[in-house]
Amino acid sequence: MENEYLHEIRVFENFDMISFEEGHVVVTTEVVHKSLNYYGFAHGGYLFTLCDQISGLVAISTGFEAVTLQSSINYLKPGKLSDQLMIEGKCIHNGSTTKVVDVSITNQAKEDVAKATFTMFVTGPVDK
Repeated sequence: MENEYLHEIRVFENFDMISFEEGHVVVTTEVVHKSLNYYGFAHGGYLFTLCDQISGLVAISTGFEAVTLQSSINYLKPGKLSDQLMIEGKCIHNGSTTKVVDVSITNQAKEDVAKATFTMFVTGPVDK
């Protein structure tokens, strides 16, 4: 039995890496149908996962692997089907055991969709 209220959510089906510099990563993606919630807006879990992935990439950009230790997110404006989202992560604390990353998601009109902060626990150096 298929439930009309529950469906698969996909993240990073389509993306472009705009910038990958030490402590700063920018990626763009388009909101697709599989990114939407029951109400037709970008699912909060989808937006959170975008932020979480970028936080991990920011940690990697500093030369270290890391996992999420703590996070918080504020949803500010709904993401809509076909919106072009820019996800930007900046390392604001580059410690040896933790990294703190601020992440913002904006739409094509440069409106804030979400703001998040992630504390990443360093698990070791990036193997090259």
